[in-house]
Amino acid sequence: MAKYLITITALFYCLGGYAQSEKYGVNYNFGMEQFKADSTWTSKYFKGYQFKVDTAVKHSGKQSLMLTRVDSVGGSTYCSSLFWRPAKYEGREIEFKAWLKFENVTDFVSIMINQYDTEGYSLGFKSLQSEKIHGTKDWKLYSVKVPLSSKSQSLAFGCILGGGGKLWMDDIQVLIDGKDISVAPINPNFNPNPPMHPRYDDNPAAGGHVKLKDATLYYETYGSGQPLLLLHGDSQSIYAFLYQIPELAKHFKVIAVDTRGQGKSTNLTTGPLNYELFASDMKQLLDSLHIAKTNVLGWSDGGITGLLMAIKYPSHVNKLAVTGANLEPSEQALGSKVLKEISKERDLWAKDTSAHGRMETRLFTMMLTEPHIPVDSLKKIKSPVLVMAGEHDVILEKHTKLIAQSIPNSTLYIFKGASHYVPVDKPDEFNSEVISFFEKP
Repeated sequence: MAKYLITITALFYCLGGYAQSEKYGVNYNFGMEQFKADSTWTSKYFKGYQFKVDTAVKHSGKQSLMLTRVDSVGGSTYCSSLFWRPAKYEGREIEFKAWLKFENVTDFVSIMINQYDTEGYSLGFKSLQSEKIHGTKDWKLYSVKVPLSSKSQSLAFGCILGGGGKLWMDDIQVLIDGKDISVAPINPNFNPNPPMHPRYDDNPAAGGHVKLKDATLYYETYGSGQPLLLLHGDSQSIYAFLYQIPELAKHFKVIAVDTRGQGKSTNLTTGPLNYELFASDMKQLLDSLHIAKTNVLGWSDGGITGLLMAIKYPSHVNKLAVTGANLEPSEQALGSKVLKEISKERDLWAKDTSAHGRMETRLFTMMLTEPHIPVDSLKKIKSPVLVMAGEHDVILEKHTKLIAQSIPNSTLYIFKGASHYVPVDKPDEFNSEVISFFEKP
């Protein structure tokens, strides 16, 4: 399921269109009054979209910012206007508010907020896209909130227009714990020029390859001690555990691996993908590295793989920790909105005939058709298991609780205020819980 969130995040990270910055002298309340009345910008990312200052339609003041699709030829039906700020504030929660007015919108309108670390990795994303707001509507105030990550380096927020139509935005505001960003407390430890993180998915000194019959798996090893296998989510890579590897390597011998066809691992198969295949890959990896038994930490799809390893290859699994895992691709596990969004993204990727596009289509298809883990099979798991999820995870909490309740020797932990991205939403708390679990006698 991590793939679903990453794709949406990456989409809005790339769109940009016109990014308003500090140099325009816009005040913190973003009243859109600082632009020149004759200003017009064409999206540099996608044809067919245009931004302009509108003095005839506004919520207050003298003008608003309008985003419109001016033709139907463009290669994408999405465009956004992003506003950026350094993440130099202290607080628990960040909220973005905006007044929107729209006409004849065919797909959707939304507002969004995102946070990025020093290398542009998303730390927390929220939008209203799933609400399918479209059509014609007069001025209305919209809002989105996310937990403010201590790892954030920059903040992005703005409006999105999907499909045809016109969208006006005015009187936007950013709040930190309910206070306007202009008066929010500043984090004294914020570094505007921080050192770059080590690239954990591109470290030849720690890397290695294991050749399988129809794939080659890339892995990296850090630390020493009891082995700990890290399994990332769909279409992620080793880098997904950026905030875990340094801490976990102080306690364990960390083996972080790219799942077949993702990251630096290859895949020669052409048929449907499934998690049983991924679990078999991990067994072969461990056998090749002469690791008879290991702890396993799996996030999202990696958690599914971890559960299957504990069921099918119990002698290889010492303890297992999973976050954001599911047993089936159903409304009972994910909800109808998430499934519809995944289906829509799969259909978009299906139009891409490149090797990458074909792989993405297969991965999205797998999320819609897999896994199929019977609840009764969880009773066979003998290893101690830590079942985790975010309070606002895409995996429904009742489904996470079902998994925990069905495993004989399991512990449930829900991270308050966190999303499916628990390892980046709450890295310190997440690491602490995981280390404590694996080190417990």
